Amino acid sequence: MPNLLNRIRRPDVTFYPGGRIDISSRIAQKLSIQKGDVIDVLAEKGEYMLYVRLRAEGCLIGRFEAQCYHANIGKHRAYNFRAHSRQLTEAVFLASQGTKDYGKPLRLPAGEPVTIEGKGLAIPLIIRNPL
Repeated sequence: MPNLLNRIRRPDVTFYPGGRIDISSRIAQKLSIQKGDVIDVLAEKGEYMLYVRLRAEGCLIGRFEAQCYHANIGKHRAYNFRAHSRQLTEAVFLASQGTKDYGKPLRLPAGEPVTIEGKGLAIPLIIRNPL
């Protein structure tokens, strides 16, 4: 008898071809993401880490690439975030698949948070095995 669920692991971060980045509430809470924070991906020793590059207090004036905002306004106690960055999305697609030619969203699982000197708390993204 076949299983009805093909994948049982849910993605933590999803990169869409248009530049949209969805961050699950689990990752947002571990990184303490707030509205207005700027995220980035750091490549270190062959691993890719998602971290908060700039907190909302540091970017009061102006617009920034990959600035986070609530993905589900109106729902109570929802903590999912969304950001937009075509440049960051293309870089992650290139690192994951080896090409910029993409059509489907890239759904990535994440590991446990680690502390990187000079950057703070970061979450490793598992880009070689997308969901």
